Amino acid sequence: MALRFHEYLGAEEQNLLASILNFRPEFDLFGQLDHIFQSPISRIRMSEDDQPGLLISQLYLFTHFHLYFSVSCILRSHLSESLSSTRKAIDASLTAYKIILDPSTAKSYAEQNSYFKYIKSNLQKEIQKDSSKYPLAHILINLHDSCSEYGSHADISSFFHRMEVKELSEANADLLQIHYFQFPRETSEYKFYFVLTLQAFLKMFEIFRVFLNSRLKIIDPSWEASIAHLNPHLEELRKRYFSAIDRKEK
Repeated sequence: MALRFHEYLGAEEQNLLASILNFRPEFDLFGQLDHIFQSPISRIRMSEDDQPGLLISQLYLFTHFHLYFSVSCILRSHLSESLSSTRKAIDASLTAYKIILDPSTAKSYAEQNSYFKYIKSNLQKEIQKDSSKYPLAHILINLHDSCSEYGSHADISSFFHRMEVKELSEANADLLQIHYFQFPRETSEYKFYFVLTLQAFLKMFEIFRVFLNSRLKIIDPSWEASIAHLNPHLEELRKRYFSAIDRKEK
């Protein structure tokens, strides 16, 4: 049983509007995070021959795009797609992290060196040998693994949870259905994933912040204050919603 295209689009928009209405405080936090990402963009300047800076800037914009895409997916009730998008953004952030710490690797990235194709695994191996390396990457690597659990390819793990079989007793047959939308049934769990997504992108921003602080001539105090305020606030909400999920499961 399938939706027609116009029905699918209509349901998507209904989900979007309902999510924004139901998650108003959390959606406002997304606005704060977006401001944090947007604020330095117009103030960054670099020369054409600054290959590391140009590549890091492109990866920053790519990550910002996925912030929009991930949030729009989760608001439209596409949880797996949101996590898949977040995973791509983490890959971009880890790539930028390597180039920030070692600008000489920019050329290898531009030449599509295989090291960057498996950036998460390669950084993970280096961290296993020396846990002090890439401190800003540790949490993101764990989040990357969590995002991957929802299935990033067209294997059964990516759609099995969408399938539902209903028995049709009168017809002596079963009806196979696929859920076009995926979202937690409990509001607290839904909000948990939304806040976790924002947290993930704030962690990614912390990587780029190393680069931004080195390039910005003047650091805006209000921008710094926004970052300092948002981080603990998201963590407090994440713990609150996670605890609510635990209570309901018990």
